[in-house]
Amino acid sequence: MIVGQFVLETLSLLLVSFLATYAVMPWLINALRKAEITGRDVHKIDVREIPTMGGIGLFVGFATGMTLSALLGLDYRLLFAIFLAATLAVLGGLVDDLFQLSKAALVVLTFLVAVPVVAFRAGSTLVYLTPFGPSDLGWVFWIIVPFGFAFLMNGVNIYAGFNGLEAGLGFVSSTSLAICALIYGSIESAVALFALSGGLLAFLRWNWNPARIFPGGSGTFLIGAVLASGILAGSIKVVGIIALFPYVLNFVLRARDRFVWSVGKTLPDGLLVSPNVTAMWALFMHKSPEKEQIVVERCILIQLIFGIIAIGYAYYFVNFIHLS
Repeated sequence: MIVGQFVLETLSLLLVSFLATYAVMPWLINALRKAEITGRDVHKIDVREIPTMGGIGLFVGFATGMTLSALLGLDYRLLFAIFLAATLAVLGGLVDDLFQLSKAALVVLTFLVAVPVVAFRAGSTLVYLTPFGPSDLGWVFWIIVPFGFAFLMNGVNIYAGFNGLEAGLGFVSSTSLAICALIYGSIESAVALFALSGGLLAFLRWNWNPARIFPGGSGTFLIGAVLASGILAGSIKVVGIIALFPYVLNFVLRARDRFVWSVGKTLPDGLLVSPNVTAMWALFMHKSPEKEQIVVERCILIQLIFGIIAIGYAYYFVNFIHLS
């Protein structure tokens, strides 16, 4: 059941993280531009250098929300594990933004981000597969956890490259999973996921087409780490797989070309086209040119559909358990 007394509190943290990120973004954009920490917007006909490392602004909102969650009297062990993993993710992303780490180094880095969750045993080793009941994976579960982090962090990182895409997908994913966590009664997970979604909602104000800032590796890694931590700490593993299934599909498509970075081709009229279907976004611009914003909106719509399915499954699962 939804834990009613915590619904308002967790939603208030979404608002807090939204306001914190919203407040810091104008300053951050100007600071990054002055420092010449920028990247080219490859989907615009004219050359535009856009500030990157927007993950710093996201982290400000997330950290503010997580800090104020102490007022709710929740499990500090779970909250600290999630917060520490998120911090490591942002730091690793910043290093990648500045020094362009190799693919192998990025994979190793994402494995290391999982250490706090494993060390604090943040989560349950039980996996509920309705109607088969719970299965306890025991120590095997903690071996799998780093692989989950590596997949999600890199999965978010490679499902990117368009104005508003990473933040839009992250907002839908974190919000739907936060609702699932509330249904399950996993309040700590809901707190972290709502804190992320609030920051992402504010970030979209400047990241939506035409973008004024990019999330960078610091942003994509933060999104992936919080999603992974929220799923594990909240014991919402099955709904997590459902809600994030588009990331799995994108991973499979990207694997077809061995993860060679590509964001399609920009035509002289500004429309985008992709000769091959090697990513989710390519499904909407394969051979038939399309506007960047339409491509992004369709990707987000698919993410929303899977998020709604996950919420429906969570509601069914909780009621199934109570009726059993």
